Amino acid sequence: MATPLPSPRIVQVTVFDLQNANLSVILAKSRYGTLQPQLDVVLPKGTPHRHLRAALHAYSADLELRTPATERWIIQSECLDAPTHGRIHLELAEGDEAEAMRGMMLLDTLRC
Repeated sequence: MATPLPSPRIVQVTVFDLQNANLSVILAKSRYGTLQPQLDVVLPKGTPHRHLRAALHAYSADLELRTPATERWIIQSECLDAPTHGRIHLELAEGDEAEAMRGMMLLDTLRC
């Protein structure tokens, strides 16, 4: 017998402004030499590191929801050296140029 799913709940969400975030989309290579679409995220100096982590989670969630069901890549995020600099990258399933270009188009949707 299946366990019923819990009822949806509304939870409090804290909002902060991401309009001053600097987003750069680049096609890099992974440490294994495969193509890797990346989104660099730089927040203004003095932004708390938790805001960076929250921004990376929010952007990653948005990308997950925009990813077509046919794509098999994995969305990863990481905080880099500075407390205001992070990166989101796609681990491609096929690693070919066509998949990389589709990934770049997805990442570019966040800059609009």
